[in-house]
Amino acid sequence: MAVDLASVGSALGCRGLSVAYGQRKVLHEIDLEFEPGLWTAVVGPNGSGKSTLLRALAGLQSSRGEIFLAGRPLKSWPRRSRARQLAWLAQGAPTTDLTARESVALGRFSHTGWLGSRESVDEAAIEAAMDATGTTEWGHRRLSTLSGGERQRVHLARALATQAKVLLLDEPTTHLDPPHQQDVALLMKRQAREQGVCVVSAIHELSIALAADRLIVVKDGMIIGHGSVNEALSGDWLSAAFGTPIEIVQMQGAFLWCPKL
Repeated sequence: MAVDLASVGSALGCRGLSVAYGQRKVLHEIDLEFEPGLWTAVVGPNGSGKSTLLRALAGLQSSRGEIFLAGRPLKSWPRRSRARQLAWLAQGAPTTDLTARESVALGRFSHTGWLGSRESVDEAAIEAAMDATGTTEWGHRRLSTLSGGERQRVHLARALATQAKVLLLDEPTTHLDPPHQQDVALLMKRQAREQGVCVVSAIHELSIALAADRLIVVKDGMIIGHGSVNEALSGDWLSAAFGTPIEIVQMQGAFLWCPKL
């Protein structure tokens, strides 16, 4: 059963979240809270801990500290119920011989189970996800025959098909050309604003990340800042994270990174 996130306040959160690989600590005592209906972009230099943070929040990474989903400890959720509530998109998901539609249908597994047959509500969710990601026409094609960008959109459709109220997306614009990066950004905005979904995505492309409702800027496994885009820009969080001056300009309502060549 879906949880009404509006009734519980925070959709997802963590306290004292730490991750270490052997003796090397890669996340340091992080406290965060994510509200429903907002898209939050996580940005920072390579190796700063963006992907590790998302994996930990999804319960896929061994960690210390507390993680909460819809106000309850993440570990207290039965696996199937958690999968209905929280969907995860990995960076560089593996290629299989499944067709695109079969792959997207896997997003309904938490609803149907291994032996359950798909009902009309499941088929509708699959079709809606494929329509939203522009993947319907490839439904019969095997993933191995698709380009990297096409496969990425199919994997995104699979995450959407869960109809989860929390989406954790690790580099959802990987392999996509600029127009399709824009499409994904619009999709994340719509999921948040029209469906009330809590969307958290690690993003490399600064101009796409700056279209989000909120920013988390990380460096060396620590949070430089968490707030609105305007707060990030006024505090110059990006320059602090990347260790070099980052110039952002505003054009036609969008924030754009201006490289100095």
